[in-house]
Amino acid sequence: MAIAPSSRFLSSSATPHFRKILVVIKQTAYEEYSQLRLRGKAPKALRWQRLENRYKSHKACVNDLQGILRHHNIDFQCINRVELDRQHLANVDLVVAVGGDGTVLSSAHFLDNGTIPLLGVNSDPIQE
Repeated sequence: MAIAPSSRFLSSSATPHFRKILVVIKQTAYEEYSQLRLRGKAPKALRWQRLENRYKSHKACVNDLQGILRHHNIDFQCINRVELDRQHLANVDLVVAVGGDGTVLSSAHFLDNGTIPLLGVNSDPIQE
C-alpha cells in the first residue's frame, strides 16, 4: 500500500533545511540472487515470489522518497550501500538510509561524531 508522498516524509507545509542529501540504498536479496541466477549459481530452493515482493516494496519506497525530494527541489544523490565511502559525504547535510537495520548501521559507520544526521527508513516494514 503506497502512502501519499507528502505525508510519508515531509508535510506539505514543511520547508526543507537541507541543501544536499545522500540517499543510501540497500541491494535486496532478490537483486543479488538474480545476478547469481544469470550465472547459474543461485540456490535452488529460493522462494522467488517472496523475494520479488519484498524487492517491489523496497523499490516503491525508494521511488516515493525520490519523488518527494524532487517535489521539494532538494538536491540529492543516491548510492548503493556497498559503494558508500567517506568521499560521498562531502557537502552532505543529511544521510537517509533506505533499507533496514543493516543499511542504517553501514551508513552510520561512515559518519564522524554525529556531524551529519542520519535518518533510517525501513523500506519493507511489513516483513521486518
